[in-house]
Amino acid sequence: MTTNTASTLSALSMAAAMAGLLPAHAATVNFETNPVLGTAPSIYVAVPGPQTFVTPEATFSGGVALGFATFFPAISFATIPNVYGTADFGNGLARSLDIAINPAFKTTEVSFVLFNGEVFNQSYIVNAFNGTTLVASQLLSNLATNFNSGYGFADVVSLSGITSVNIAPTNNPAAWDFLIDTVLFNQSITNTPPPVVQPPVVQPPPVAPPSIQPPPPPVHGRRHGKDKGEVELVEVNFGDDVNDIRGSVLVMQAVPEPSTWAMLLTGFAGIGWVTRRRGARRL
Repeated sequence: MTTNTASTLSALSMAAAMAGLLPAHAATVNFETNPVLGTAPSIYVAVPGPQTFVTPEATFSGGVALGFATFFPAISFATIPNVYGTADFGNGLARSLDIAINPAFKTTEVSFVLFNGEVFNQSYIVNAFNGTTLVASQLLSNLATNFNSGYGFADVVSLSGITSVNIAPTNNPAAWDFLIDTVLFNQSITNTPPPVVQPPVVQPPPVAPPSIQPPPPPVHGRRHGKDKGEVELVEVNFGDDVNDIRGSVLVMQAVPEPSTWAMLLTGFAGIGWVTRRRGARRL
């Protein structure tokens, strides 16, 4: 609606309100909370037949409640998870959807989003009645396919009052498939700011604390064999932190002591003297 049209409607609405034709408040109906439903099945054939939903504002008939299918556009005016729709799948659903407004709930405007569930482009007609009199009509022309985000905004207005709304495909096709969601009464869905959806808060992955290495176990040792020329034994104890592992290392002295050299030389001299005497006897 344009600004001029909205201003005119506002003035007429005030006059009509004084005449007792309008309610004191607007209303919103979706198929998750009003009526209260869980997540509906996601395909038509999972529901045996038509389902009628009665709310304080209106009665919805001709279709079934479905889970919000992934190939329909998740636009900001739609509520998740359920929609209300009808299709030609052989389970007794009607060709059109009907909204019968409660007579005690005076209504001059009905607004909603219509989804095209077909795999081909399709046009839909939205008719508003006051009793049996057609008081408003809107054509949603050539909506795109469901896989191509096919939807349109319906907004029918009549200051004389609306008692029912009928939604149907045009040209009486052999196959039909369409859905509605979040029906607004006495307000326009195109003028209602969409809800602000906060992005999910992503928690950073937990950071493991730095590993603390245990201090090295104390090493104790003592030596055996203090005299020169003795084999030296070194005993090492790594402590109880490593199950009291003990080890022994043999340390061999590589350089002979001077007394050892003297004994070796005396032996070599004796061997030479004996050898020499044996040679002289042979002569």
